[in-house]
Amino acid sequence: MYESLPLFVIAMEAEAAPVRKLLDLTGEGNLLAKGVPARLWSNESVHIVTNGSDSRFDVDAIGTLPASLTTFLAIQKTNPKIVISAGTCGGFIARDGFIGEIILAERCVFHDRRIPLEGFMKYGIGDFSVANLHAIAERLGFRVGTVSTGDSLDSQPYDLDFMNSVNAVAKDMEAAAVAWACALNEVPFTALKVTTDLVDGEITTEEEFITNLQYASNRLSEGILSLIHELRDFRTE
Repeated sequence: MYESLPLFVIAMEAEAAPVRKLLDLTGEGNLLAKGVPARLWSNESVHIVTNGSDSRFDVDAIGTLPASLTTFLAIQKTNPKIVISAGTCGGFIARDGFIGEIILAERCVFHDRRIPLEGFMKYGIGDFSVANLHAIAERLGFRVGTVSTGDSLDSQPYDLDFMNSVNAVAKDMEAAAVAWACALNEVPFTALKVTTDLVDGEITTEEEFITNLQYASNRLSEGILSLIHELRDFRTE
C-alpha cells in the first residue's frame, strides 16, 4: 500500500467517477473493511475512497455517519499525509457564490448540531483545525472560506442564520465529519468543494443540485488533479 500520499474522501459515485477516469483508477476498487461498503483506489500519487452504496436503500451512502467511518478506516489503511473531503456543495449568492466555483476550506464547522447545554455548544459546532493551504489556493485560483456541514440537503432558518454568522461559502453534508476523524488520528485536513446549487437562490436545492451535478463533478475532478500536483511538496509542520 502506498503511504504518505493525499487521501480524498468522496461521498457520491457521480462525484468520484470523473476524477478516477482521469487518473486511470479502474475497476470497482477494494472494499475498505468487512461489513463496510466503502471502496478504495490507489496509485503512486493519491488514494481515493468513496463511502459506497447503502445496501438497504441502494443509494450513495451520503452524510456524516458514513463519512466519519470511511475516513477513520481509510486513515488506518493508507497512513495519508493529508485528508481532503472532496465533493459538491451549496454556495451563497450573498457571498458572491456561483455554480461551478471551486472552494478550499479555511474553517470547518457543523451548522445543525444544536446542543444548548453548558459545555456542549462548542462541541456541537466542532470548529475543526484545517491545514493552511492559502498559498496553494491562490496559485490555483480557488476560493478560500468556511465550509459548514449538516445532514440535510435543505436548510432550515436556524441553519441559514448560523451559516451567515460564520460567513460560510460552502454548505455540504460530510466535511466536518471527515475533519472529526482526522482530528482523532492527528492527520492534517482540508475540504475541496464545488458549488452545485445556491442555498439562498430561488430555485429549489434538489432541482438545482440534480441539474448541475455532472458539471460540478467534472469541475471537481479538475480541482482534485490540480491539488494533487500542488500537494506533492506538502509537509506537516
